[in-house]
Amino acid sequence: MATIASPLRFIPVLILLLFGSPIPAVPAANPHGTGHNAIARGGVTIGVKRNPNYRPNGPAEYARALKKWGAKVPGALQDSLVAMRDTVGEVGAKSVHDDREYVSSVGFGTPSQWLDVTLDTGSSDVWVFSSETRLSLDADRPRWVIENSTTAKRVENATWSIVYADGSIARGNVWTDTISLGGTTVPNATLESAVNVSPELSGDRDSAGVFGLAYSLPTGTSPQQPAVLPALLQHLPQALFTVDLRHGSNASSSSSAANNSAYTFGYIDSSRHLSSSPIQYTPLLPNATYWHIAYNGLHLGGHREWYLSSAWSAGVDTGTALLLLGRFATTLYYGAVPGARQNWNMGGLWEFPCDLRDGNGTAVALPDLDIGFPGGAKGDGLVATIPGRYLNHTVMEDNTTMCMGGLQEVGFAAKDLN
Repeated sequence: MATIASPLRFIPVLILLLFGSPIPAVPAANPHGTGHNAIARGGVTIGVKRNPNYRPNGPAEYARALKKWGAKVPGALQDSLVAMRDTVGEVGAKSVHDDREYVSSVGFGTPSQWLDVTLDTGSSDVWVFSSETRLSLDADRPRWVIENSTTAKRVENATWSIVYADGSIARGNVWTDTISLGGTTVPNATLESAVNVSPELSGDRDSAGVFGLAYSLPTGTSPQQPAVLPALLQHLPQALFTVDLRHGSNASSSSSAANNSAYTFGYIDSSRHLSSSPIQYTPLLPNATYWHIAYNGLHLGGHREWYLSSAWSAGVDTGTALLLLGRFATTLYYGAVPGARQNWNMGGLWEFPCDLRDGNGTAVALPDLDIGFPGGAKGDGLVATIPGRYLNHTVMEDNTTMCMGGLQEVGFAAKDLN
């Protein structure tokens, strides 16, 4: 069951993800201690820090999001990414491919080797660069050194692989080892070691890998190996974790929720949701493997009408930087944005003038987007508001007078929201 603190704002936003039957929300005291990770009542807080070298590449992020969610990447967008990769070389390839904006520190092996990885609710694999990685890496590049762990064991004849939107590939061997999140330790967890990687992947020097937190999605291992999340939950006082991502925040030695983004595992930090509003619960869709929930309304700031009447599906994915909607919804939204258009050189990506003005030349802002969850549009459920200022994703590189929208179209189904 997914739980969302109400009233919700896009950033900051608190999402609680629970397994099995609804679990009473027992508020826990604020965690104490220094560093990015802290323990509280048997649960743990994992700080989220912003990658200081992050440089958004909107087209690459759009292609990655489409690929991840099973949609076709338009040929024009694919060609543009290849051209960008060939033009900028290794340094630029970092931003062209899989640059991650936010990372968290997780321990691998015994003793723990602390690496910055991306916590991703839209995938289930836990993979890292390692001492097996064949592509030449910087000598000081953080990686899991298998030989330095006394608990690492190779899973014989097991492999894993992943293919990204631009055709770059990562594959390797499967091991088991101890994984530590703050004070919570998971022994014999499935850990995927990157052996062969494309040069574009190795360009991202600020993230050592990905930590998948999908609900029950199979991993990319063959033969199939168990995901880490179910094992992690067995070591927590409550089978839940929360996600609190705040715009422009960064982890620090302070555990205060006022400024810091964080994940909490095994407990609910009462300081991370509005005390004046109770937490609201919404169930996962039947047979969900991702964190799939339903939504039943869309509303634009300045409009009187609510749009949609039946419940459509939404995937909660911390590993995707964009909001993906079907053609009806994206056309509806950008129809209210002066000068907005689709850039067909980038596969139909939506963009708009960075200096946004109405027909009279008056500066205007992007409209807010309201999303109603079951009952929300009728006034008795949750309405999540995404302020328009958060839907300006980045400046377009091919035309710096235009900005890319944080809301983009997903072509395979008009019903899917990410």
